[in-house]
Amino acid sequence: MKPLSRRTLLRGAFGVALALPFLDAMRPGRARAQTPPSPRRIMFVFQANGDETARRFGAAGETSFQLGEFLSPLEPYREDLIFLNNLHKHFYDLPEAERADNHQQGGSSLAPWKSGTGSFPIGGTESTIGYVQGPSADYAIGARVLEADESVAHRHLVYRVGNKWNDIWNTHSHAGPVGEQNPVPPETDPYEAYARIFNFASDDGGAQQEVLRRLAKKQSAIDLVREEGNSLLTRLGAEDRAKIQQHLDAIRDVERALQTGNGAAACVKTPLGERLDPYDDDNHAIMGELFFKISALAFACDLTRVVHFNWSGNTSNRVYSNLGLSEGHHDISHNSDDASFANVRKIHKHLWEQNTKLYEILKNTSDGDGTLWDHTLVVHWNELGQGDSHSIEDNLVVFAGKAHDYFRRGRLVDFRGERSFADMLVSCFHYMGFEDVTSFGEDVLNTGGALPLT
Repeated sequence: MKPLSRRTLLRGAFGVALALPFLDAMRPGRARAQTPPSPRRIMFVFQANGDETARRFGAAGETSFQLGEFLSPLEPYREDLIFLNNLHKHFYDLPEAERADNHQQGGSSLAPWKSGTGSFPIGGTESTIGYVQGPSADYAIGARVLEADESVAHRHLVYRVGNKWNDIWNTHSHAGPVGEQNPVPPETDPYEAYARIFNFASDDGGAQQEVLRRLAKKQSAIDLVREEGNSLLTRLGAEDRAKIQQHLDAIRDVERALQTGNGAAACVKTPLGERLDPYDDDNHAIMGELFFKISALAFACDLTRVVHFNWSGNTSNRVYSNLGLSEGHHDISHNSDDASFANVRKIHKHLWEQNTKLYEILKNTSDGDGTLWDHTLVVHWNELGQGDSHSIEDNLVVFAGKAHDYFRRGRLVDFRGERSFADMLVSCFHYMGFEDVTSFGEDVLNTGGALPLT
């Protein structure tokens, strides 16, 4: 067999792949197919560096619980929340050579798989590690959604507030498949994300014709690359065929986005205001709220059913000068003195206040016979339990939203380290309608299937 030119392959694979984010935004005016009323949506929301476990709750009754200082912003919403306390991540049950440190492995908690080899230094050791080898729940759930309904344009949307670079400390979404390292880089500029996803009709006829012309050009490019890719499948070995098939799946995602349009009543153009620097820490709250608006709009337009939002990467060392702090969050979280814990509580209280802006956006966005708050599950998570000890047996997860009344809400459920974070992810699959999923991730990270929450 004549060997393939690597340059030729890369020209096909990467020439279009690099343009994929821009192709998603190009969408014809064809009416989108009718979708079932009030589909289920899920949004994962990450904040970093653990908290202070002893100060989460003042009283711990299942329904008579009292929220501690940094969780107090959630009090007005308590009837629509479930606090899942003391979930265990079980990373130490993985072989030593296949796990990163608790920040790194914890940052990929949505992908509860062993880690592969790589060059990222493991904290406190002389060893290095790579990314996890399998898909994260946001990617896997999104893939199941597309299998069930190809009219949905995007498998998932992944956002992060903060810096542009991507590595093991700030990349939390993964595509897999099982056995492969395949991190998904998040979008970090909400203005660019909005322009990429949405293509609201213009009153300018010339502008509409230009969009159609560009659509035709991009569709032709997709057809060409897909044809070349299918031809390559017959000429490659099994490993290379898997890589090409993965690329063809990405091409299909773009084609799906090209063929869908905006149809729901709440799917209307949303002003983002004056453009600010997305990478200035002082703008983090504004950037977060913009991503919340974009996420809600994407749900309202039924362009996706899954969003993965991150307030930062794990080990975030953002300086919260708006709170009067001059030291970075990660640095503060490593200390165990009273003053440091007070600052940790201050930071998390601030982030929970920001999260309630998402709740209000969802509550004020109509959806079918209710609102997005009625039809969405928001999953709040952290890479650690407590920052100074880097604990993983005492993680707090908060479910927010009415979520089709699927869960019994208004409760604090203390699992005392007896159930795992991966089990919680199985509950997320079940909420989204995929009850055939009985475990997710490595067997040793699962302890018993979906949590008893319904």
